[in-house]
Amino acid sequence: MSSQQSHRLESGVLTRTASATMTAATVGLLATLTPVPAAADPAVPGDGPTAVQQLAELNRQAEVLTEKWHYARDQLNVRRGDLDRARADASAATAAAGRAREIQSQYRVQVDRLTNASFQGARLSQLSALLVSDSPQDFLDQMSALDMLAVDNKQAMDRLTGAVVQAQQAERAANDAATRAGQAEQDAARIEGDLTRARAEMDQQIQVVTKRLAELTRQARATYLSGGTIHFPVNLAGTGIAVHAARIALSKQGSSYVWGGDGPITFDCSGLVKWAFEQAGLPGLPHSAEEQARMGRSVSQSELQPGDLIALYSPISHIGIYVGSGLYVNAPQSGDVVKVVPVPWSQVTAMSRIA
Repeated sequence: MSSQQSHRLESGVLTRTASATMTAATVGLLATLTPVPAAADPAVPGDGPTAVQQLAELNRQAEVLTEKWHYARDQLNVRRGDLDRARADASAATAAAGRAREIQSQYRVQVDRLTNASFQGARLSQLSALLVSDSPQDFLDQMSALDMLAVDNKQAMDRLTGAVVQAQQAERAANDAATRAGQAEQDAARIEGDLTRARAEMDQQIQVVTKRLAELTRQARATYLSGGTIHFPVNLAGTGIAVHAARIALSKQGSSYVWGGDGPITFDCSGLVKWAFEQAGLPGLPHSAEEQARMGRSVSQSELQPGDLIALYSPISHIGIYVGSGLYVNAPQSGDVVKVVPVPWSQVTAMSRIA
């Protein structure tokens, strides 16, 4: 078995940043969304192990495309969220910059007034104040007035300087937010266009699988669907969200596999995991086997508990929920149903605990 991946717990709604790194990764991923063309699909006999084997491979290709589609769609939603936040930030920063400029103008008027007063008061030095004073108290009053004028002028200058800095910072924040909004908008538009093309290619591959499935004879179809049970008990031992999610997934045994299905009637593999955990009280999971496998912390085979996630293949394109005794519940393949099967340990590439 390959070494286990390190996973990071992501709580609630997926928190993804609007960084250029994530954008580049998303766009790079979309470049890989190219299936085997349906036109190259060979003629497959309707019976025998060859038909079942080739159908399984076609299913695998379609599953890979579907999971990449899920991942890319999640990233599109993230960029749209980034766009909304950046627009809100830009609006708030622009308003703050406007207020800062108003405050700056007010302090500038005060500074001009005090500067003029200081210039007039500068003619009254300590010596001249002493010479023109009628009494010691009159001298002290004039000196106090000069001191107060100097203090007021310094305070006003400090306030003006602070207002200028604040206005500059607010304007930079507004410009930065506007730039982020523009970039997010471009990214979202580009990803959306790529997704439209990727969806068409994925649908084409799914049609190949559907066609081949219909061509299987009764005996070959029985072989294709063999293995597993849809009568595994729901009452697992243990407490917590993960165990509860496993129970919920088990309650859907016998539900049909449908590409992109996310419940409550039909499911694909990551759709079953997402729906089960959401019903158990952990919303916001991505609809992507690879992203789900990255959540939480990695566990070893000896540490597995009901509710842990079992991810298959490299890159990861299939996932299910461990239920104990070397078994996991999953939505396996087109034409099949949600059921419990033995974990194919040789194909496992990640095991994780997300709750």
